[in-house]
Amino acid sequence: MLLMLKIFIIFSLFFSISASLAFAEEPSEGWERLANMPEPRSESNAIAYNNEIYVVGGLNNKELADNSMFVYDINENEWAIGTSMPTAIHHAGAAIYKEKLYVVGGYYDKWIPSNELWIYDITLDKWFRGENMPTPRGALTAEFLDGKLYAVGGFNKDTRFENEVYDPLIDSWEKRANMPTPREHLGSTILDDQMYIIGGRDDQVNLDTTEVYDYSSDSWKSLEPVPTARSGLAAATLNGVIFVFGGEGYANTFAENEAYIPGDGWFEQQPMPIPRHGLDAVTINDNIYLVGGGISPGASYSPIIEKYHNTVIPEFGVFVLIIFATSVTIIILFTKSKIINYN
Repeated sequence: MLLMLKIFIIFSLFFSISASLAFAEEPSEGWERLANMPEPRSESNAIAYNNEIYVVGGLNNKELADNSMFVYDINENEWAIGTSMPTAIHHAGAAIYKEKLYVVGGYYDKWIPSNELWIYDITLDKWFRGENMPTPRGALTAEFLDGKLYAVGGFNKDTRFENEVYDPLIDSWEKRANMPTPREHLGSTILDDQMYIIGGRDDQVNLDTTEVYDYSSDSWKSLEPVPTARSGLAAATLNGVIFVFGGEGYANTFAENEAYIPGDGWFEQQPMPIPRHGLDAVTINDNIYLVGGGISPGASYSPIIEKYHNTVIPEFGVFVLIIFATSVTIIILFTKSKIINYN
């Protein structure tokens, strides 16, 4: 019996160490390069709908605002040309709600900020004009919460903290609580009906600031900073975990892929194969798709789309510790029992 127990303990320790090393070295199944976009883009907007990705606007390889729409079919790994947006724009915010794609703000050519709101009805294949956003700005982010479109951050002179909300039912905007940290070129995603704002820059300084917005109380809360300060990044949520990809600094683009689990903090994940900024990230099924972006800092572009699949999250380490603790407890109890029986 004692021999069998020793074998179990040794096996448990071996499994614990091996599993821990496996997680540290290979935290995910990794990356897959997919069919290129028809044309290079950066600072465009990608939106997921069913098994398709709609990519709208952005900077083209002539450093001009574009109004093209490309549609990617994830099952066929093929691109098609969609219906162009009426206005050429880049650095806009975008989100989807009830089969309608909303594109707000951004820049016209010559970096003139926009306050336009364009709505694309996927079922009708038509664009419609919405009520103008109160504050013109580019390099903002946009997300839907409780059926309303929140446009947050962005740059227009000293405006980098705005939080304005659009109600599609009445085609009107209202002011909401300002974001605590002014910034542009920020990342955002939704988890558990809250909006997470990550990174960005203010006055050309990259930020590691992470804040979460609760629409029900119209309030903000600061969270643990993202490990890598960066702007021009992309964020997406997969299986209850927030992933943050890429970005830029003064002299380089980032390949960092960092994951955040509320209550547990940040964890380093498998880096992007091709570092870039000004990209976008969308989640479909169990994958995150990264679209476009510039390979070098500043004005640069690419047609790249990559698929990221993550199957292991950091709580796996807790499972390993439980196995180890259970093993130690068993041997202590067994040893104590043998001593009592001997006496």
